[in-house]
This record gives sequence, structure tokens and C-alpha cells, in this order.
Amino acid sequence: MRKNHQPPDAALAGKRDGMHAAAQAEKPEEKPFLDHLEDLRRTIIKALCVFGCAFLIALPLTLRGYTLGLLKRPLMLVIDRDGSSPAAAAILPTLSPAGGISVAMKVSAEAALVISLPILLYLVGIFVLPALTQKERRYFGPVLCGGALMFYAGMAFCYFTTLPWTIQFFWGFNRLMGIGNLWTINEYVTFVSRMLIAFGLVFEFPLVILFLVRAGILSYRVLSEKRRYAIVLIFILAAVMTPGPDVVSQIAMALPLLLLYEICVWGAKLIERREA
Repeated sequence: MRKNHQPPDAALAGKRDGMHAAAQAEKPEEKPFLDHLEDLRRTIIKALCVFGCAFLIALPLTLRGYTLGLLKRPLMLVIDRDGSSPAAAAILPTLSPAGGISVAMKVSAEAALVISLPILLYLVGIFVLPALTQKERRYFGPVLCGGALMFYAGMAFCYFTTLPWTIQFFWGFNRLMGIGNLWTINEYVTFVSRMLIAFGLVFEFPLVILFLVRAGILSYRVLSEKRRYAIVLIFILAAVMTPGPDVVSQIAMALPLLLLYEICVWGAKLIERREA
């Protein structure tokens, strides 16, 4: 009686086919291009709905003066320390008949962006998630939470440290030059809001670097050796992100970024030691 023995080459080929099938199963299922467009359309609609709800929450707070009160607080502290009359700065006049409406819409929109940021990041992450591998999906939650926390940390750092110091410098410099500080509400709100949002965005910088280190794209050696180039890039980034062309705002943003970069260098060293 003849027995059916499978040849060794056929067994190895079957094993390779099984491993290939398992690897293919781990990869995300490819979708047609039109399906991706449909997912993108749904994500945009959801994001607009979330932003609209946040705007409806922020608008009454702005109209009642709560949001503007927070934005004007650093200026009022500078005026109290300076001993000047707070009447002009407390009013912050507008030069346009519709200036109050435009400021209310602008402040409410920016406040809505800040309020809805975690949900917006979650919607973007859900859209990108199917394209990630199983290993990359493990970092989805930490990166999402870390991104929101770092954005709020950057805004808080700017509001309590950098912004009062910057306003104090401009206020005192104008008085030294014999220039009256009669700032309009439009210019002041634009300056303050851009500073806050810019610091929130640049504080995402360490999260991106540490993610690249964890992914093996960057290393402690590269970050430490390229420190001189990083300093130049940080000052260029600060010049782009700051609302005005003045050097004071650029330095005020570059100094925290330099500190964050050094933290990233040592963080990369700790990550490599832990993985080793």
C-alpha cells in the first residue's frame, strides 16, 4: 500500500503561504478611493457640527464679557503695576462701527476651537486609524491625549508667563518713547489670541519628536549632534508663529522651545535606554 508523503519543498511552501496569509491579515483592508472621499466628507461634517456646538457655547460667554475679561486680564495687571489710569485700556476702543460684532465672532470662534480641540483630534484620529498597523494603533490613545494636554499646557504657559511679560515690555517701551498706549480692541485681541494659539501649537513639538524617536526615525545621538541646526530652526519657527515682526515676541517663544528641545533630547536618551 502506497502512502502519500508530502515533499519537504511543498511543506515549506505551504508554511510560507500560511505566514504570508497571516501577514496579509494584519494589514488594514484597502478601500476604494471614492470610499476614502466619503469617509473624509463624513469626518468634515462631524467636525463642523462639533465646532458649531462649541461656538454656540462660547458665544454667550463672549457676549457676557467672560472671555474678553480673560483676554484683558494680563493688560489690566500691567496697568495696575504701572499705576496708570485704567480707563483707556479697560475700554479698549474700536475704530469701526461693526468692530464689536467682529471681535465677538472672532473671539467666539477661537474659543470654540480651543473647547472642541480634543473631539476634533479624535475625529481626525478615527479617520486615519484604519490605515495604521496593529502596532501603530497602540499609540493612538496616548498621542491623542498627549496632543490635547500639550496644546492646553502651551496656552497656559503663554497666558501666565510670556503674555504678561510681553505686554509689560511693550507698555513700558511705549511710555519710554513718549507714545500713548491707546490700543484698540481689534489689535489687542488679535495679538493675544495669536500668541495663545501659537504657543499651543508649538508645544506639540516635543510630542512629535518623541514619537519619531519611538518609531526609530530619530535618536538621541542625532538630536544631540544636530543641536545647532535645531536652534536655528527654532528661531525661524518662532519668527513665523509670532503675530508681529518684533524680536521680543520671537525670543519669548524661542526660549521655551529651546527648553522643550533639551527635554526631548534627554527623553530620547531615556527611551533608548528603556528599549535596550
